[in-house]
Amino acid sequence: MAHQQAQAFLDAEVVHQRLHASLQVWLTELFALHSAQDVPAIVAHQRHVGEVHARIQLPMHLVARGARLLKGRLLQRIAADGAAPALVEASMAHIGALFDLALELMAESYVRDTQRVARSEEAFRLHALSQNLQVERERQRFLLANWGQELLFALHRGGQPLVLPALRSSEFGLWFMHKGSNVFDGAPEVDLVHQGMQRLDEALLPQLAATTIDDPRRATLLMQLQGELDNLQYLVQMLFERHVELESGRDALTRLLNRRFLAPILAREIHLAQQRHIPFALLMLDIDHFKHVNDQHGHDAGDLVLQQTAALLLNDVRSSDFVFRYGGEEFLVVLVDVTPEQARQQADKLRQRIAATPFALANGVHLSLTASIGVAPYSGHPDYQYLINQADEALYRAKRGGRNRVCLATGAA
Repeated sequence: MAHQQAQAFLDAEVVHQRLHASLQVWLTELFALHSAQDVPAIVAHQRHVGEVHARIQLPMHLVARGARLLKGRLLQRIAADGAAPALVEASMAHIGALFDLALELMAESYVRDTQRVARSEEAFRLHALSQNLQVERERQRFLLANWGQELLFALHRGGQPLVLPALRSSEFGLWFMHKGSNVFDGAPEVDLVHQGMQRLDEALLPQLAATTIDDPRRATLLMQLQGELDNLQYLVQMLFERHVELESGRDALTRLLNRRFLAPILAREIHLAQQRHIPFALLMLDIDHFKHVNDQHGHDAGDLVLQQTAALLLNDVRSSDFVFRYGGEEFLVVLVDVTPEQARQQADKLRQRIAATPFALANGVHLSLTASIGVAPYSGHPDYQYLINQADEALYRAKRGGRNRVCLATGAA
């Protein structure tokens, strides 16, 4: 119960009333002598326990930690009884095998049910996306602003004690807690919105409630309140924009694939390479001196360069290949069914095309730009991040070597 994560699931009352007896029953069942007819029921029980853990979202590592502590305590008791060393050793092997088998069965159910829940949550998010996000965004922005107006009216009405409406219980707060947090799950702004709501409800509102209309502190507190509201409006705007972009799987500026689909695409290509020996390669491409474009011509010009680079890449690779905007001025290309030499040749072709293309800006100016490219052929490593790191390292060598060049990952044929 002292473990920080476990405290969300355990307290003295829960342990005393339910878990203590349940654990005794589980241990008795695990270590009792059984006939062959009892085994299916015991296996089903372990799987049921795993299903319960998945349902309450109990992290599997906490289950493993509990099992480790139980095994240690049991072995201490056996050793304290003065048993012969051979018996202690045999007991350790027996206890370890039983616990491992039970955890294996629990984990099987846990993973299956967790995946099912994840699929359900994804279906819910897709359902939410089928609604009109533009309308929902404006509705929530209105509700947040409306709460601010209600708060000002409550302050103006006065009265003792002064009762101010909490943001968490407002229409916006309830929507965000029960729907928005789920739809936007994983976005960094979600935690920031929760923190902002907490600051308003637990810090600013109590301080405002303690002031009177002529209290000089009220003006300062109202300025802080407006700042928090403006920040929440901005975060809500970012959440909707980010979610539209992520769920569409397209980068908003270039319309290339974004990182959302990078992991599953690379995982599939690795699977094909391992099972069917179909080679592939990654190209990591970076526009040389891109910062100078932004500094000298403005960010709008930089956006035009990125859009034209994206179009060039799409036109010069096959329809079976994948082109991602990796971040900033970096692009990632997945070339399928290519040898290392073919990948290097394709990379050099792209490099030459970029160098030969005049990039048009809105004011009629044309820029001559170059690109550096790192090539990483698939080498058999099962982790796609290893391949990305190889491409990134090769790109770094290309830039360090003078830019406008192609470098093959170290060790590639």
